[in-house]
Amino acid sequence: MAITLIATPGADNANTYSTLAEAESYHETRLHNDDWASAVTGDKNKALAWATRLLDDLIDWFGSKTDVYQPLRFPRYNLVDTDGQIFDSSTIPQFLKNATAEYAMHLIIGDRVKETDLKGYQSIKVASIRITPDKYDNPSFIPPSVWEMIKDYGVRKNSTSFRGLSRA
Repeated sequence: MAITLIATPGADNANTYSTLAEAESYHETRLHNDDWASAVTGDKNKALAWATRLLDDLIDWFGSKTDVYQPLRFPRYNLVDTDGQIFDSSTIPQFLKNATAEYAMHLIIGDRVKETDLKGYQSIKVASIRITPDKYDNPSFIPPSVWEMIKDYGVRKNSTSFRGLSRA
């Protein structure tokens, strides 16, 4: 089933922080985005909605929601930019639109929240069973490029809160 993106700030049916047009504009200025450019529109829309959900699930954003009933965690009151200016509480900040587009591309490249089989282990020994995880082998849920865009506006939630993470 095709997904319709709703990026209206505060709308009761909002499901993304970035429209497809905004994401396309972001990716036009970015190198190394062949996976995004070759993806079909339906997959791009799903990735944008999923990226939005993951950002809301994985980050404790500073400030507070403008309406307790809004489905997404933005727009927000009392969110301050890196220059000390308060963001407009009726809009989605550009940093978040960009981060959503960037995250969506990484989700198209691969499932960052997928459980892995043997990947992620430094060594596995069968006799006397010894398994050594390799914490550097699996990608983090939040790509470093996305984290750099959002790190000034929230903190990562405790890793135990990821257990109930839903997938698209």
